[in-house]
Amino acid sequence: MISMKRRQFIKSFVAGSSLAAFGGLPTRVYSAPEDYTGRFLVVLQLEGGWDVTQLCDPKTNTPGEPDINNWANTASIQTAGRIGYAPVASNQRLFETHHNKMLVVNGVDAQTNSHTTGVLHNWSGRNAAGLPTLTSMFAAENAAGLPLAYVNNGGFVDTAGLVRYSRLNDHNALLELIDPAVLPWDSERQIRRDSDISRVQRFQRAAIERRLASSNITPRQRENLNAYLNARASRASLRDFGAILPTDDNIQGNVSLPTLNWESDLLRQMQLSLLTFKAGVGVASDLILGGFDTHTNHDPQHAELYSHMADAIDYFWNYAGELGISDRITLVLGSDFSRTNFYNADQGKDHWPIGSYIIMEEAPTWGNRVVGITDELHNALQINPTTLQRDDANGITLYPKHVHKALRRYLGIEDFATEQRLSFGFTEDVDLFASDKWTAQT
Repeated sequence: MISMKRRQFIKSFVAGSSLAAFGGLPTRVYSAPEDYTGRFLVVLQLEGGWDVTQLCDPKTNTPGEPDINNWANTASIQTAGRIGYAPVASNQRLFETHHNKMLVVNGVDAQTNSHTTGVLHNWSGRNAAGLPTLTSMFAAENAAGLPLAYVNNGGFVDTAGLVRYSRLNDHNALLELIDPAVLPWDSERQIRRDSDISRVQRFQRAAIERRLASSNITPRQRENLNAYLNARASRASLRDFGAILPTDDNIQGNVSLPTLNWESDLLRQMQLSLLTFKAGVGVASDLILGGFDTHTNHDPQHAELYSHMADAIDYFWNYAGELGISDRITLVLGSDFSRTNFYNADQGKDHWPIGSYIIMEEAPTWGNRVVGITDELHNALQINPTTLQRDDANGITLYPKHVHKALRRYLGIEDFATEQRLSFGFTEDVDLFASDKWTAQT
């Protein structure tokens, strides 16, 4: 067995950096490739249908109607800047800390109570199949050639054939794939000599090139062979990524959620996704947090999930800051739809089509704003797409397509979507990112 030295990297942080507290790399040295200097996109899919009346579209109880929220019997709506929030779970910390990063879009009609359609509609912008995720389009337009351009951790993942997606569920398995010749228990030693490995690789490439030159293979086979060659060509940059992956001691563990009787790996998803950005091997990621389909015991379960979500958002922005990339990230939060404006017999809440999105950046000009409005029973009201004010006579109801169209334009992928024949035809422009406009909530 032959000793092997990994490539060396420039130390990114001074001694004593607080990165270790966020599952970082206190003993690793590295620097990111300089090739990609653009933005990154992260989407957090909150699976099952979050209750936005207990978060960013808070509702108190209406006389003569069933209680919409138990918290409203003893508390009132709170505000952080221009954003109202429900005084439950860790919402105060979430909104007081991050409201300047936030654009809240309320009153978005998913037009369904079905999980399948709600997921499709909210994450593609259309309630029929065929449109891809924002993240896949962003990756395809900006960095399709990167080895981990688009990471998906679960949830909705339609790419429309624009780009391949990757999963990072097991960082140790990934390390073995990056360097299959390295002993799993000793990263400094190889199973074979470099000369033997090079000889095998030459034979492999020659065999593939012979197949590609053949007229007897299908287009799909040709596409897969070329994808394999591209993947092999990107192995060097993946080694850079492997070199900055945390040790087992520093990888984020699961977080116990005892009320729901399961564990969340959201922090690890965030950690590994942010590291793909730092290493220069990826630009877009889908994160997922489930458990929001609370047909029974709604309040305790949602409170636990929202507290965990607040912790995770704190971690996300702190860790991104430690990595030096927080100013380049757009984070989008959303769900299938929301929950009903009343409790059922099991103290749960069922499906309700009117939901919200939260869009975040580190220091946006468009932060601390709410666009869209609902009435006291959480029914969507119309707004003027230009002024963003309530307009019952001539306004429009917000749908996911309006949010997606605005995000595509803001992220610089609208023209790319049009070229790929994936645009939103006959959809009004809603100026979500106009920093001097918002929707009055009274």
